[in-house]
Amino acid sequence: MNLRVAALLMTAVALCASAATPKARPPFKAKPAPKAVAVPPAPPLYPARSTEPIVFIWPTEGMVVSSAGEFVFGSVVAASAPFAINGTTISVHKDGGFLAWLPIAPGTFTFRGELALSSGTAVAERTIIVPTHSAPMPLPADTLEIDAGSLLPKTDLDLRPGDWLLVRMKATPGKTARYRIGKGPWRDLREANPALGLYEELRQITPLEEFEAAPVEYKIVQGWSSAVKASNGRVSASSRIIATASVKASTAGFVNIKTGPANGFLSFPLPGTRLPVTGRDNGSLRVQLSDTLSGWIEAKDVRLSSAAPVRAVTGSISVVKSTSGATVLIGLTDKAAFTIEPSKAMDALNVRLYHAIGHTNWIVNEAQDFVKEVRWRQNAWDTVDVTILLRPGATLWGWWPSFEGGSLKIDLRQAPTVSLKNPLSQIRVMLDPGHMPSATGAFGPLGTTEMDANYAIALAAKARLEREGAVVLMTRNDPGHEVSLVERPRLALEQEADLFVSLHNNSLPDGENPFAKPRGFSVFYYHPHSFELGRAVHAAFKESIRLPDEGLRWGNLLVARQSAMPSILVENAYMIFPEQEALLNDSAFREELATAITRGVKSFLAGYAKRR
Repeated sequence: MNLRVAALLMTAVALCASAATPKARPPFKAKPAPKAVAVPPAPPLYPARSTEPIVFIWPTEGMVVSSAGEFVFGSVVAASAPFAINGTTISVHKDGGFLAWLPIAPGTFTFRGELALSSGTAVAERTIIVPTHSAPMPLPADTLEIDAGSLLPKTDLDLRPGDWLLVRMKATPGKTARYRIGKGPWRDLREANPALGLYEELRQITPLEEFEAAPVEYKIVQGWSSAVKASNGRVSASSRIIATASVKASTAGFVNIKTGPANGFLSFPLPGTRLPVTGRDNGSLRVQLSDTLSGWIEAKDVRLSSAAPVRAVTGSISVVKSTSGATVLIGLTDKAAFTIEPSKAMDALNVRLYHAIGHTNWIVNEAQDFVKEVRWRQNAWDTVDVTILLRPGATLWGWWPSFEGGSLKIDLRQAPTVSLKNPLSQIRVMLDPGHMPSATGAFGPLGTTEMDANYAIALAAKARLEREGAVVLMTRNDPGHEVSLVERPRLALEQEADLFVSLHNNSLPDGENPFAKPRGFSVFYYHPHSFELGRAVHAAFKESIRLPDEGLRWGNLLVARQSAMPSILVENAYMIFPEQEALLNDSAFREELATAITRGVKSFLAGYAKRR
């Protein structure tokens, strides 16, 4: 047995010996659903039109744009009048909205719009800033110079044995170049690019190498002459755990651990989760999940301390009935990081606990009509897997983790009762009209806000779903409601929704040509148990919505990450296209969207009922 495991188990015996007769926890009590709320109608989607002949909505005045082209949209007062921007004739929608893609040039760049009215030519301008990118030039060869702006690292780094450190400088070409860290020995740099005078070395921190934080000092030498400069960033190396990070309580739902400082998401730790810190790259901290797995978390999302190392010991595991299915409580002596993975057939859930030692002597299951069995095993010396198996025929509808007392609490939701004759009857559907007054989302050429378009679509979908027998809940019950992004999944959980559908409309990032490919609707899912709902709604859109199909997509979106129920996000149309903005402002088209959403949700539920 690993000596570290043995030592920790001796401690665990004292902590868990009292678990000989585990006490069943009280069942999870979901909050009662609120009483029916009178939902106000959607406001007129078109805002009050400006009386100006030409109105630029995008880009905004003085905006910095780093690309070779930019899309421009807005409106004109007379749709039939000839209109041009910078001499290029622009097509105008019958409502007056326009969208164009135009080349831009470095420097202060102006879009000049000219509208030929019967009374004369109206002119409007919109000015943006396009950064100038000049080609790098070598330093003069007859002097010894170091470009201070080229020196790495530019930000502080805390490294461990095995990490790679890139040191680089731009200096007078063709000379002898060296570097050192702090007061360490000077090391040679190779000239990687003689034409530009770039010197560098990629070196690995050795197992026994340790040094305090210090800048990297660079030297360029010719004969007896030299020039020396130091990096702004400081570097340290140590094999010790730097600190322990605790995820802040105020960050619920937003914190993530990434595969690299600017890479994809790895996991989503709960508030209070403790993580060993093993490195730093400016504002990102490297945290250790296990001996073989590390990730990166934003320093602003955690509190650092020199607290004891993270090591959770599992205690008794209990399974109790709840109003939504069952609750599993895994005794833990520390708030360790974990991941949850459902089985492909949605008949089991695997919980992987990091920095954990298994010392579970008792598993008490009081919900055997839903949960067949719970198993655990020490997957590695610092990793424990807890597998929750459902009874044959049962389907996991969703799950929701939280820390409660000395346990990791996982609420398991079983599937609602679905009628094959009327699949939507009494199904609780949470509609989420995206955005709010403080974050209105995208704009259309006429000034239509995504916030209002989303709300109007939600009202149409609510009416259609209710006619089919569904119980419809809404995250925004009023056009002016302020509902934060993280609150929306929580509302669906508290109100015991069976399905979650977030409604949005699309735009594009700066510098992307809107006419490069067809743009229309798309549907996003995240968790595997949401895939079939996404596929059904996407199929319904594809069948009846007269816009280009951009597909069913996996998307790492906060509301789509709702795990307590099948959850999707629908991008109904593009706000920035005049034709699609006009459709969104048409109640008949919103009815088509509502019908497609309803048909898709109904198809998903009917498919589930048939499989039963």
